[in-house]
Amino acid sequence: MSTVQRLPAGITIIRATGDLNRETSSQLYLLVAGELLQEPAQLVLELSNLTSADNAAVDALVSASAVAGESDISFCLVASRASPVVATLAEAGLIDRFEVFPTVRAATGNR
Repeated sequence: MSTVQRLPAGITIIRATGDLNRETSSQLYLLVAGELLQEPAQLVLELSNLTSADNAAVDALVSASAVAGESDISFCLVASRASPVVATLAEAGLIDRFEVFPTVRAATGNR
């Protein structure tokens, strides 16, 4: 399940919970892509409450990051170092492609 929060400073926060698998990853990607069309200054993916993440999740996150980069939109993840999504990205050798923050507050610079 995912929710979207738009802050006045041009920051969009998408919170995803549960399992991030083939089905939910494509839904999350479509949600992120739709939000990127709104051209926020920053898009924060809050993934702290994920219970699992598979290779489809990695593909979706890499694709979303690429779309954000093409539009020059700041894109980051919020997750603990021990979270499933961080572990899955690290196993794929892709964790360095992402800025990962421990909290939304840290990600948004307290804006």
